[in-house]
Amino acid sequence: MRKRQKVVVGVDMGATHIRICLLTAHGQVVITDKERTQPVIAGGLAKGLVAFIRGHLSGREADVAALMIGLPASIGRDKRTIISVPNLPCDAGEFTDLAACLEENFLCPVTFERDVNMQLYYDVTEGQIADKLVLGFYLGTGFGFGVWLNGAPYVGAHGVAGELGHIPLGDPAARCGCGNPGCLETLCSGVALARWYAGAPRDYPLTEIFTYARNEKSLAEFMDLAAKAIATGINLFDPDYVLLGGGVMDMANFPYDRLVERTGLFTRKPLPYTALTFAKASSSSFNGAIGAARMGLNMPVKGRF
Repeated sequence: MRKRQKVVVGVDMGATHIRICLLTAHGQVVITDKERTQPVIAGGLAKGLVAFIRGHLSGREADVAALMIGLPASIGRDKRTIISVPNLPCDAGEFTDLAACLEENFLCPVTFERDVNMQLYYDVTEGQIADKLVLGFYLGTGFGFGVWLNGAPYVGAHGVAGELGHIPLGDPAARCGCGNPGCLETLCSGVALARWYAGAPRDYPLTEIFTYARNEKSLAEFMDLAAKAIATGINLFDPDYVLLGGGVMDMANFPYDRLVERTGLFTRKPLPYTALTFAKASSSSFNGAIGAARMGLNMPVKGRF
């Protein structure tokens, strides 16, 4: 009888798409795939996740050794408690006992992680800078921020460190999805950018904002807010490397060089300014899922393989 293969499953669950990666015990990618999130979870979060994962295991004669799921969420230090997920179309109660439900279905350890930390894990391992202090700034639907410190993502005392998108540098009259007033993401995020685009008739698609409107005052202010937020992280942590990425920065003709220049303006001198190394984060749509699977593969759980 042919021996069944064991795989690690990494899932990157975003508000628009849910992505999956299956990884062998030797770190080889078996498959990556994605589907739209809403249809997957329309019948319930746990039920949808189980069906989504099983659908990609079907016909592969594989058992799950570990399951790592990334969410745009605040996650407890135990990596099982999901505290807040403002950008997913789910009721808060659907996250209660989700880890236990998935473990019962797949008979393996289940771990949750902030989606930005999975992307950061991928970037530092691919760039071979895992021994450095690295800050990852990922401007997408929200404003993701991750800190790579001492060979791992820094999560703080309670698991919720790194919420740069929720510093009070936004619109004081606006209520953020997290519940607080005036968070940075109310003015500087993909959601804020889309809201600005929809606020007036445009003769170009949203994806071409930086091609046709990059010199408009509103976008200049958007870029300065991003630069101030990035400089805040740099001034606090004094990193070796600064990674800049995310869906907004991946848009056509995004002014990356201008962002670096404006960030430098707000960074403390002479240090850390003179010692900074900026780099573009990887932009593949599956890197978060691959990073999740790699994290799952490297978790110190005995007896998985």
